[in-house]
Order: sequence, then structure tokens, then C-alpha cells
Amino acid sequence: ILFQELSELMGLQKLKARCEDPLYVDAFKNLFPTDNPKNTRFAINFFTSIGLGGLTDGLRQHLKTLPKRIMLQQQEIESDASDSDSSDSDSDSSDSDSEGSSDSDSSDSDSSSSD
Repeated sequence: ILFQELSELMGLQKLKARCEDPLYVDAFKNLFPTDNPKNTRFAINFFTSIGLGGLTDGLRQHLKTLPKRIMLQQQEIESDASDSDSSDSDSDSSDSDSEGSSDSDSSDSDSSSSD
């Protein structure tokens, strides 16, 4: 009801500008959530149902670009994982070499103690 009254008094464009103002973004971040697509859709549906869908243009744009950002993040994660896998395989081979030499050393000490 508050936003509807503000819209009547200020006009939708002024209200939208005020909601997007950097000074007030923190105050409105929970009303216009971008943390979870489910919350974002809920806010879009809510404001649209009370006749203030114009306030949700930023949220709609966020939802449109979200799949692209998710794909980019997954590609970055996969490339990081493949980079670390190749470095891990290098260290694994050196680890197995050192383990083999320590095993032969212990068997040498066993045979020398039985003499």
C-alpha cells in the first residue's frame, strides 16, 4: 500500500528513479532481491500484481542475464579445475616416485638387520 501511495503522489517514474538512486539502493535491496532467482521472480510478480510492474525493470533485466552469468561462472570453474588437475597430476607422479624410493629403503634396512 505504501508504494502505491508513493506512486500516486510522486509518479511511477520518480518513484522508480528514487528506488534506483545509489543513496537508497541499500535500503531497497531486500524489496528488490537479486540474491536468488526465486526471490527475484516473487518480487516481480508482487509489484506487477499491485500495478507497479514498472519498478521491476531492473529485476527483469537481471533475470534475463542470469543464465549467461551462470554459464560464464561454470566455465571459469571448469577451466580452473582443469588447470589444477594438470598441476595435481604432476605432483602425484613426483609423490609416487618418492614413495617408491622410501619403500626400497625400508626393505634394504630390513634385510641388513637380518644379517
